[in-house]
Amino acid sequence: MDPKEDGVTLDPDPRWEDRYEAVRERVESASDDRLLDVFHVGSTAIPGVPGKPVLDVMPVYADADGMRAAAEWLAAAGFEREHDADDTVVAIRREADGVVAVRMHTVEADQWRPMLLFREYLSDHPRARAEYARVKRDAAAEHGDDMAAYTEAKFEVVRSLTREAREAGYEDRVVFR
Repeated sequence: MDPKEDGVTLDPDPRWEDRYEAVRERVESASDDRLLDVFHVGSTAIPGVPGKPVLDVMPVYADADGMRAAAEWLAAAGFEREHDADDTVVAIRREADGVVAVRMHTVEADQWRPMLLFREYLSDHPRARAEYARVKRDAAAEHGDDMAAYTEAKFEVVRSLTREAREAGYEDRVVFR
């Protein structure tokens, strides 16, 4: 994925929330009672942050069997598996107006909590949100032809802001419906 071609600096779009709700409903219908919750993460989930046209939807399951059953249903609905591990499955589908990435995790997986902390912290803190938006735009301008370099250029600010979220007590906000 080329950040410049794929719209990394795309301005925020209020339609992302409606698209998220539609995908969340599909994920819920594909899941049984082992689904603990579904979260909107990534840049499209944070008000005022630019991003590439990728809708990141993150269901969290009580166990791997529940996650895998939902992954099979999503595959039948046209999603392609991009990553498959014991506690994480990423399924994507390219659509006319962007990519939908369903990042499924078991509750024991390490990856999902930091994503929620980051989202919540940036949603509440304009300074953090502006800092991240600036870093994203700079990274896209400097590394527009190299997605790995673009991601690496954001790494330190993401790590730092996630640490700030932990220090500010945002772990307590990670709850299921």
